[in-house]
Amino acid sequence: MNSQFPFFDNTPELKEFIDLLPIAIFIKDADSRILMMNNACELQWGLRFKDLYETDASQFFPPEQMKFFLAKDKEVFESASQIDFEEIIWNSSLKENRIVHTFKKPFCSSSGKPLYLVGMSVDITERKKAEHRIMEMATYDMLTGLPNRTLLMDRIKQALEQGRRNQKHVAVLFIDLDHFKVINDSLGHDVGDLLLQEVAARFVTVVRREDTVARHGGDEFIVLLSNLYKAMDAEVVAQKILDVLNLPFQIDDAELHVSGSIGISLFPDD
Repeated sequence: MNSQFPFFDNTPELKEFIDLLPIAIFIKDADSRILMMNNACELQWGLRFKDLYETDASQFFPPEQMKFFLAKDKEVFESASQIDFEEIIWNSSLKENRIVHTFKKPFCSSSGKPLYLVGMSVDITERKKAEHRIMEMATYDMLTGLPNRTLLMDRIKQALEQGRRNQKHVAVLFIDLDHFKVINDSLGHDVGDLLLQEVAARFVTVVRREDTVARHGGDEFIVLLSNLYKAMDAEVVAQKILDVLNLPFQIDDAELHVSGSIGISLFPDD
């Protein structure tokens, strides 16, 4: 263990035990200066204790992260109680941010005054990535990367609520590619899938960032336009969609020409 903390002077077995733990453990004084780190903490931060001893480590972390660290330290000393939270920590060795669940609690004197802060952190980055992947699988179309019907319905609900509140129009455009089955049957599903990906990418380019392009299924797409000042704005976007569809698609060695049919439903008109 890397420590200049007097508590461990007469307890070498405890020092060795803490160094074996996979949880990052550190101790700070009331000025947030680091007095102890175990091996797991050095790995989590990508830093060596000898470079951090009796500093607050501000030279090694981004300013916004340091501001958060120090605020949490202050909260522990002022409340004299344990807190736990998720935070982002820059790993200097990996050159990337890691997500950790951190516990901080005070080490108090016999009178109850906080003297030191003991921190423990568990890296949950991979778990968060897995949760994000599961969420994406549930709400995004795996072929095109567009929102699927589940996420689309949620966004339509939000758009209608905003439309009522702001007295704006909302439009839903239903787009069906013409004769897509002919391409699938004659050139194969691989070409059909590549075409759908190219179509999806083009649709995204003609809408605003606040709008949603979703894949409804097969060769059907839905575009959600929110906060429109007038109903005619939906027609303008529909024409842009038809225009980008009319441009040829180069898929592998084949030049494909596609057209589409669009139906429009408007709120509050329809």
